[in-house]
Amino acid sequence: MNIYLIRHGEAEKSSINKKDFDRELTNPGKIKVKNAALAWSHYITPFDYLISSPLVRALQTAEIISEYFEIKNEIIVDKRISTGGETSSIIEIANSLEAGNIAFVGHQPDFSEHLSVLISSNGANIDFKKAAIAKIYFPNKVHQSRGILEFLIPAGIFNK
Repeated sequence: MNIYLIRHGEAEKSSINKKDFDRELTNPGKIKVKNAALAWSHYITPFDYLISSPLVRALQTAEIISEYFEIKNEIIVDKRISTGGETSSIIEIANSLEAGNIAFVGHQPDFSEHLSVLISSNGANIDFKKAAIAKIYFPNKVHQSRGILEFLIPAGIFNK
C-alpha cells in the first residue's frame, strides 16, 4: 500500500476578519499546486482515494489535484485530517479502505509528525513545505514506523 501525504498550498494570512477554517489558497498558492499536480501526474500512479481535511485551503488543494489525476472515487472530506489530527486516524482510514494508493491532503505541523511516526520509531526531523508530497510505502497494512519513505518532493522545484 502507498500512502501519499500532501500539504495544502499557500493560504491567506490569518486575520481577525476570517476564521482559520475559511482561509483560502492565494493565487500564487493555486498556481504552485497546479504546477506540482501536473508534474506529479506524469510520474505517480492515480490515487484510489483522495482524502482531505475539511479546512477550505486543504479542500481547494485536493480539488486542484483531482483535476490532474483520474481518481476513481470522490474526494473524501474527513475532519480527522484537520489541524491537530492524530497519526492513528490516518492509519485507521488507510487500513479501512481496499486500495493501493491513498492520498491525504492536510496541514503542518501535523504532516511532519505523521510522516515521522509512519517511517521511524525514533522520530525524524522533517521540513514539510507547502504543496509538498511524500510517498510512504507499506508492504502490507499501514503501521506506525513500518513505512518506507520513497520520496518527499517540495512543490517549488516545479516553478522554476
